[in-house]
Amino acid sequence: MLIDLTPAHGPALAAFLADFAAAGEARIPAYFSDLDWPIERVVDAVSAWARGEQLGPGWVPCTTWFFEQGGDLLGVVNVRHHLTERLRHFGGHIGYSVRPSARGQGVATALLAATLPRVRAMGIQDVLLTCDPGNVASRRTIERNGGVLEDEALYAPEGKVVRRYWIRG
Repeated sequence: MLIDLTPAHGPALAAFLADFAAAGEARIPAYFSDLDWPIERVVDAVSAWARGEQLGPGWVPCTTWFFEQGGDLLGVVNVRHHLTERLRHFGGHIGYSVRPSARGQGVATALLAATLPRVRAMGIQDVLLTCDPGNVASRRTIERNGGVLEDEALYAPEGKVVRRYWIRG
């Protein structure tokens, strides 16, 4: 189930981050807090970003939820409230990540499925998602949730090819 992070999730967040570190993954997609921030700072930052406060350059207001099961945080999802020109080509409305030990178990598909009704409740009917062409798991997650490929193109400013999908409301 999707949850808002609270200070009570401190140990679960530490285990979530440690799972990525143990897998040698220094960057966690959709998790924008510094990895060494205490839980209270993470909660405050996530709340501020959702209100459109304390945003970094080029950022848009964004809401972050975690996918929890049995007290463990298995995934994180970040929903951008609107698209900039950059996000239209690279990033889209939704970014997500699943902890390494929970991959291949349908968590990403369930996480995205749980996110879509909340996104629609925010007034976003047509949802753009992007992924790396080589990320077969993400492609399948998007497609299982109704994503229709619009195109695959080079996004020159990043020097990366991205696949762009729409999930229509």
